[in-house]
Amino acid sequence: MIKEKKNMNYKLKKDEYLSSKKYVWRNGICLGHIFSEVRERQDVDWQKYREDKTLRMTVSDRLIVKYNAVSYPNESCGQYDSIETAINAIENKQKEMFDKLLDCDIITIGGSDV
Repeated sequence: MIKEKKNMNYKLKKDEYLSSKKYVWRNGICLGHIFSEVRERQDVDWQKYREDKTLRMTVSDRLIVKYNAVSYPNESCGQYDSIETAINAIENKQKEMFDKLLDCDIITIGGSDV
């Protein structure tokens, strides 16, 4: 029996002050944030480009983007190659933290307390 993966929608909201940071929202709850990091590739053969001036390099040939995932309340989830993978890491961290809640307070709101 093959289990079909359910699509989930997320909203990414840019931080007002830091353009590389986006907050991850699902079902009206902020799960954490992702900040992107752009770095130059270390494996570029610069000598080849110096010798042949007709060669052109695309942005993706020169730079790589990594996505750092942070789950609330400030739990690092690692660095990933895609936003989707970073979001999955945040979700997994949230589930992991929730599953560890053994000794916690439980509050019930909205019940009849009469």
